[in-house]
Amino acid sequence: MDKATGSIAGSTRMYDYNAQNNSILIGYTFYATAYWGKGVNHAVKALLLDYLFQHVTEVYFHIGANNIRSQIAIGRLGAEKVSEQQVAYFGELPKLNYVYKIAKEAWLVRKQVSS
Repeated sequence: MDKATGSIAGSTRMYDYNAQNNSILIGYTFYATAYWGKGVNHAVKALLLDYLFQHVTEVYFHIGANNIRSQIAIGRLGAEKVSEQQVAYFGELPKLNYVYKIAKEAWLVRKQVSS
C-alpha cells in the first residue's frame, strides 16, 4: 500500500517452502506501473530476503522468460539464473520461467559490501 495515497502499489508472495533443501520461492510479483523504477521492488525484495534468511539458506525466484525488466531487477539484487521451468499460473497454460537463486551467504556479503 502507498501510505501517501492509499493506493495499492502491488504484491508479491513466498511459496513452495522446501524443508529438505532449506529453501523457498518468491514470485507472483506485480506492481502498478506508477511504482516502476521507484525502488519499491528492490526495497520489498530486500526486506523479504532479510526475513527469509533467518529461516532458510536459499531463496529462488520465478521470473517470466519474456520479463526482461524483472530479470534485470533481480540481477541487481545478486540473484543468478540457475534453470528454466514451465510454470502453470492459475487459470493459464504453462509458461516458460527462469529460475533465479540467491544463497544466504551471498546475500550477507552483498549487504556488507553495500553498507
